[in-house]
Amino acid sequence: MTNEEAAEVLLTIHEVYPSYEITERKMKILVPALLQMDLAGVMKRLNEYIITNPWPPTISDIASYPLQENEVLRKTQEYEKCATINPPTKEQIEEFQARFKQLGLTEAEDE
Repeated sequence: MTNEEAAEVLLTIHEVYPSYEITERKMKILVPALLQMDLAGVMKRLNEYIITNPWPPTISDIASYPLQENEVLRKTQEYEKCATINPPTKEQIEEFQARFKQLGLTEAEDE
């Protein structure tokens, strides 16, 4: 979110809730917090909030952050892709199962 978009969010709150004062101090505190957020998500949450609440929201009420890439999921998908291209050999599977037994873990059943 940009500075202008953050200011727009605060102005929207003020227009809907006239008792919500926008002071310079409030701007200095809230704009940096809003800059880290996703504008579309914040506006969606703000619209939902407005429908059900007669009082102004706090920033935590409307906070919405950009989706972060799930690193574990990305790596798993990468490994699965590699395994499809270059599947493990019978010997590699047997070695893996032997190591699994050494650790005291049960073998996974064939699917």
